Amino acid sequence: MGRITQRVEPEPLAGRLLEHGRAAVAFDDAGAVTALPARVRRRDGELWVGVPRESVPPSAGLDRVTVLLDDGEFWFELRAVNWRGRLAAADAPAPDGREDLAWFVFTPRRATAWDYATLHEERDA
Repeated sequence: MGRITQRVEPEPLAGRLLEHGRAAVAFDDAGAVTALPARVRRRDGELWVGVPRESVPPSAGLDRVTVLLDDGEFWFELRAVNWRGRLAAADAPAPDGREDLAWFVFTPRRATAWDYATLHEERDA
């Protein structure tokens, strides 16, 4: 017998959430956590994160960042992908023409995902 879990593979869910989910980014700002709404797009296999240009402080630590895509209002609708990684300033035009945003390329190091509508048993190893 295993245990019941809501964990799912991150990439298939990320593909669906990039289309219509909410996004946020959190980073270290002089020892405090700053969280901002974000736009996340995939371009040439890379994740691009756009945040309001005036919201990114010069002291922002972009080496330890969390990017979250989520969707759902009620318990069985809740689903999300949580990536941890780093941001680097993008050196190309914005992927969707939004010049009002500061764009970064996100390099994920770790990912987790959950979808409460898919509760399932995970077999013990």
